[in-house]
Amino acid sequence: MDGAALAGTPCRLGVDQVVRLGATTIELLDRVSSGRDAAAIGARQADPRATSIDLVAAAVQGARPRLPVAGNGTVTIVFSDIEGSTARAVELGDDAWMNVLHIHNSIMRRQVERHGGMEVKSQGDGFMLAFSSARAAIDAMVEAQRALSAWAASNPSSAVRVRIGIHTGEAIRRQDDFHGRHVVIAARVAGQATGGEILVSSLVREIVETRGDLRFGEERDVSLKGLTGSWRVSPLIWAS
Repeated sequence: MDGAALAGTPCRLGVDQVVRLGATTIELLDRVSSGRDAAAIGARQADPRATSIDLVAAAVQGARPRLPVAGNGTVTIVFSDIEGSTARAVELGDDAWMNVLHIHNSIMRRQVERHGGMEVKSQGDGFMLAFSSARAAIDAMVEAQRALSAWAASNPSSAVRVRIGIHTGEAIRRQDDFHGRHVVIAARVAGQATGGEILVSSLVREIVETRGDLRFGEERDVSLKGLTGSWRVSPLIWAS
């Protein structure tokens, strides 16, 4: 179902209507991550301002999870989290916030499943995902943003905005390097995104724009924490 059509629906959308998106209904009572991962706890203690993206990135360092690798030896990494989640949780209260997390996590996981991706790690409202192709990652995150937008339009008091960063990297020759540098790049790209934005690295844009069916906003040069030089990123225009 088209995201704009969903958003324009005058009736209140049920959660299962949003996450179904033309497929079978997903169980909404998915487990919300406990956040007890030792590496994530260390990252939080080192920097109390660390975002969910930072915690997920810290948790996967050294974990060496199995990743879906494409035939050419690349993998596309996605990081996401809810913008201003701490303040939003305080505003909504525990029960309402847990319900929002259930819905958010269910929507994200359903789209990962539909597009052949893999959930590498989650921490509360943050995800690290992996896909064997950049196109699959883009398609999954576009559908996720549209579903989240539709749900927010029908439930404005509980609305949240998700920021997403995508990067593609080599996964065969240096596994250690992959789990270090490319994970960091993807996490830092996500950290540059604003709520409701899908931000991609220049390599991802180069890979996916050849078909001519995607639109991007103005490129911008950014500094990525822990990485030298200037990096070019582009926002994907996902709204129909």
